[in-house]
Amino acid sequence: MKRKQYSVEFKEEAVRLVVMDGVSQAEAAQRLGISSKLLYRWKRKHLESLETAANAQGTGSSPQEMAAEMDRLRKRLSKAERINEILKKTVGYFAKDES
Repeated sequence: MKRKQYSVEFKEEAVRLVVMDGVSQAEAAQRLGISSKLLYRWKRKHLESLETAANAQGTGSSPQEMAAEMDRLRKRLSKAERINEILKKTVGYFAKDES
């Protein structure tokens, strides 16, 4: 059986969904109808190629470090949004209580 070949554009778009848009790898793989392991491999290759290009140019931050920082910041934002939602509900509850 012949393996399916994906275009470079398809691979780049799939990686962009995960790295830039913050979609989870499992969700992106499911949307695109591919294996999450395959998507992980594409992401790793893409970040390695960016790393090589960044080293050749001599830029300060590596793409892998930036991707990790983006993931960390997304998690912090998500947590802050959940806390904010809880606080809004709490204020609404106590505001009703005073009336």
